[in-house]
Amino acid sequence: MNRKLSFSFRILIFWLSTIFLNTILSGSVVNAYETYAKSALVIDELTNTVILSKNESTKIPPASMSKLMTLYMVFDALRDKRLNLTDKIKVSKIASKKGGSKMFLNEGQLVSIEDIIRGIIIHSGNDACIAIAEAMSGTEKEFARDMTSKGLQIGLKNSVFTNSTGWPDDNHYMTATDLVFLAQLIIKEFPKYYPYFAESEYTWNNIRQKNRNPLLEKGLGADGLKTGHTEEAGYGLVGSALRGNRRITFLISGLKSNRDRASEGEKILSWAFRDFRAKKVVSKNQLIGRIPTWLGAKKSVALTTERDIFVLIPDTRTSSIQTQIKLNTPIKAPFKAGSIAPAKLIVTYNSLNQEEVVREYNLVTTEGAEAGNFLTRFKAASIILINSVKKLVF
Repeated sequence: MNRKLSFSFRILIFWLSTIFLNTILSGSVVNAYETYAKSALVIDELTNTVILSKNESTKIPPASMSKLMTLYMVFDALRDKRLNLTDKIKVSKIASKKGGSKMFLNEGQLVSIEDIIRGIIIHSGNDACIAIAEAMSGTEKEFARDMTSKGLQIGLKNSVFTNSTGWPDDNHYMTATDLVFLAQLIIKEFPKYYPYFAESEYTWNNIRQKNRNPLLEKGLGADGLKTGHTEEAGYGLVGSALRGNRRITFLISGLKSNRDRASEGEKILSWAFRDFRAKKVVSKNQLIGRIPTWLGAKKSVALTTERDIFVLIPDTRTSSIQTQIKLNTPIKAPFKAGSIAPAKLIVTYNSLNQEEVVREYNLVTTEGAEAGNFLTRFKAASIILINSVKKLVF
């Protein structure tokens, strides 16, 4: 690579003001939301922005919210074809006699996996959890060990399970961070099964029970996930709601009553959607620059992003968004369209607390390039050889 070309790559960091206009939003600073929950975490999924956090890393008794991990185990087995929705399992005496919230399974009864899923989600059935735990791992205790192991594999950093139900146990705990992360995984990895969480009621053994999620029928866009309550844990909810292209996923726990849980959940969703808006910075497939090729039949190819890129802006705050491309090296041919380029889109903006945020996004090629002919490769090799000789001259 000659000096001129090398120098050009050192300075190929440029503002895209000719392509994207810097965006200025007017207004004043938004007030932070003060929650009554002992632990809370609220995330805007579109922009992957935390808009509220409180004791998010503190170990908490998750109560029935930890049934999300039991459900993850079931969904994972369905995905791997180790289970089918129509498979039936036999209910043990231990499962049928378990106290607390129940699906009202009878000892010896054959129940389909699909019914068990609804029994866990809608009825919060402890009996359903134990029945599937025994079917999958032999005993609930062994299933709990499998839950903890699987949790570590999928990225839960501070969660230990001693049972499948969330039954009170000092050694059974999670954090707000882990609960929200688990909810995000379920939504992302199991879109086929996620609609079960939005079902408002279910009848088993002629007993109709309503979904305990207090937000489902309030017109908030809520479509999941799981409530929890014990005397030690208080009232909690891992929830999620979708409006347009924005999804909010959150955790609140340690509230004093079912009414407080419903009220706080509704207020948080209303605040998150009302007081913030997602600003599109770049559209998917929008051409934003070119990158030189190395040893290619083409001199350069166009670049775009893998997806639409948004940043979250408080609705009443001045904020600037700046974009730039950083090119590291040419892209070596041959390569196909959609190849990740040695380049990044850099987006800089003010965070919710006015700190500067810098995020990097992959750039991909809009077209492919074949390897150059013999002359192209010869010229490139000659440049490298000449530069290497220059380095030896004192």
